[in-house]
Amino acid sequence: MNISLSEIDARRFGIITAKAFLDQSDQVNDVMNWCIEKKAELLIARTPVENITLAQDMEAAGSSLADTLIYYKNQNFQDMPFAAADGYSWRFATASDAEEVGQLSGRIFKNYQGHYHADRRLNKSDCDEVYVSWAVNSCLDKNIADTMLVISFNQKIAGFLTLKTIDRETCEIVLNGVDPDFQNQGIYSLLIRLAKKWATEHQFRQIVVSTQLNNLAVQKVWCRHGFEPHKSFYTFHKWFS
Repeated sequence: MNISLSEIDARRFGIITAKAFLDQSDQVNDVMNWCIEKKAELLIARTPVENITLAQDMEAAGSSLADTLIYYKNQNFQDMPFAAADGYSWRFATASDAEEVGQLSGRIFKNYQGHYHADRRLNKSDCDEVYVSWAVNSCLDKNIADTMLVISFNQKIAGFLTLKTIDRETCEIVLNGVDPDFQNQGIYSLLIRLAKKWATEHQFRQIVVSTQLNNLAVQKVWCRHGFEPHKSFYTFHKWFS
């Protein structure tokens, strides 16, 4: 049973939070008993969508569906030249970009439709801060992201994308977004091109990326860049208080 208490969520929301990734060998009663023993107030659990019985058991135990996460993968990619309109440029982010990236993330992810924001009992500004702190720490901590790619317009960051090594053959696009003022200008597609360039240079054979099922805009970009649906998960929230 892959379950643990989340220190970072406890700090964010002021509640004891457990996180679990369940599979067909797990029993929901065991998960709930573990949470009760640890005095968890909130359980966040992911289950594979193909195991509908496990999902129904989570619902029967009082859990609520918070989102459906879909993963894509690309195993046939190559370095692609960067081409953008005048005024645009790209580079790797540094620690000095953390403040600007944090401010940008506050605009990008305000009221984002992830599992945190879907929970009516969580403060929405605290949910926004999840993504802000995640983006800031991605500039500062190599344990969170190997690198962050940024595209700027006249020295102002217009979009960013983080990458992390999963294993010797796989890297993951983790956190990414474009400033609302710069959307529909092809910037996100350029970020994906740069991610493929980075993966090629580092000799990865596969890139994976995920988002909520209803986030169609980015999925269309991924498909145009050769990504294909790979796997998906339900995210459940269970409150004990």
